[in-house]
Amino acid sequence: MPLLLLAIFACTPEKRVPTAETAEWDAHLCLDSALEYIDHQRYEQAMIQLKTAEKLLPEIKNDSLGYRICLYLGWMNEQAGAHETALEYETMAKKYADATGNKHYTVNAMIHQINTLNNMGRIEEGRHLNDWAMGNYASLEVGQRSTLLCNQAYYFMLEDSLSAAEQTAYQAAMLATDSAAMGNALSVLSRIMLHKGDEQQAQILMSMIPQTENLTLRYNRLMTESDLQESRGDYKGALETQKLLRQMSDSIAQQRAALDITRVQNQFDQQWHQRRSAERSFKLSLLIIFMLLFFGGITYVYFRRQQMHHREFQQRISDVRSDLNQLLAMRNTRVEDLKAALDDRMAEIEKMKKKLTGTYAEDQMYLQIKDTKTGIDVIDAIINRQNISQYGRHEQQAVLQALWMTNRKLAAVLDNPDVPLTPKETFYCIMERYGISDDEKIDLFCCTEQALRSTKSRLGKKLKIEDLRDTKKE
Repeated sequence: MPLLLLAIFACTPEKRVPTAETAEWDAHLCLDSALEYIDHQRYEQAMIQLKTAEKLLPEIKNDSLGYRICLYLGWMNEQAGAHETALEYETMAKKYADATGNKHYTVNAMIHQINTLNNMGRIEEGRHLNDWAMGNYASLEVGQRSTLLCNQAYYFMLEDSLSAAEQTAYQAAMLATDSAAMGNALSVLSRIMLHKGDEQQAQILMSMIPQTENLTLRYNRLMTESDLQESRGDYKGALETQKLLRQMSDSIAQQRAALDITRVQNQFDQQWHQRRSAERSFKLSLLIIFMLLFFGGITYVYFRRQQMHHREFQQRISDVRSDLNQLLAMRNTRVEDLKAALDDRMAEIEKMKKKLTGTYAEDQMYLQIKDTKTGIDVIDAIINRQNISQYGRHEQQAVLQALWMTNRKLAAVLDNPDVPLTPKETFYCIMERYGISDDEKIDLFCCTEQALRSTKSRLGKKLKIEDLRDTKKE
């Protein structure tokens, strides 16, 4: 068995025990690789690297690294249109950001949450987060201020608070640090002007939107242009613009389909879980094998010990039976001597019997000796004038078995199938044999004088009671 266990554990694949340092190093490598893939628009490979880094998060103690991993995972899902999943990762990113104590990280995570909530149509939730982030306005970076102000202007516009919306959008444009932020602020301003009916100003603002390849800016510009054409009554132009919007929507959808982030993410998770399940199954199999071998070994040892105890038990019973036969062979052996000898030997046998279970404990030779001892005990109780009123059929059979070993002549009289006796009648005969008076018999049976006379009367019809005194011990 030890050799088998050694072979099993020798086949166990060696696995590096992850530590916080190795996990952080591996996560850094995965994140750097993901960013490289994103720069080259190889989004599937980027997602695989990010998911690998995500699995290392439980071992990582660097909250800043956890924040970056979750934020990029949220961004990838947001770009793919998986808003619910994106929001989950962005929420995780915010928790990591809060743990770092860096307010810029926290606000950045919230900005991503706000964009996702807006895309999901959960405007009130987005506005609540935006207001909370604005509470830290003085300590924010310029670019974060611009983004939050642009969101606030959009919310004002939805409430028809156009003056506040215009002023806030201008502030956002003034703080914009890149073309994308500037374009978003100008797009909101253009729509605000259209809501105010100032088409000329809206057109001027539209012309100022940077001409970049950013799909979001192009989409916002076309939406504003469509609203402008419709307000002028140029329905044909508005229709053409709407066609361009649909084509652009299809293009964005195709881009998202090309990313296929959700499929890659689900596939990676499935493979990861399959691997973990296989590892758990392997460990469980090893544990089951070990347990089977362990309990098998215990069972084998237990079985062998039971066999050894049973052999010793049988040998001792055989010795007791031999000693009993020797005692019976001695003509002057008294019942008291037999009882004392049996008491000592049965105590030893009972102690040995406690070590046995099941069929080993049900030994026929043991049961015979036990019955013999019961019979000797009953005869001894009668001789010593003890109460026997509780004895019945079982004790009668035990007494008869003992009598066949100690006084065969008396046993032949009492164990005659042609003249069956009751237990009380058998005990009465033994009392008569040992010269016990009627008064003593009444005490031993705990009965009345009338009951004793009835027993004696019934017994007298079956055999000659006076002959019992002549059945001397052989």
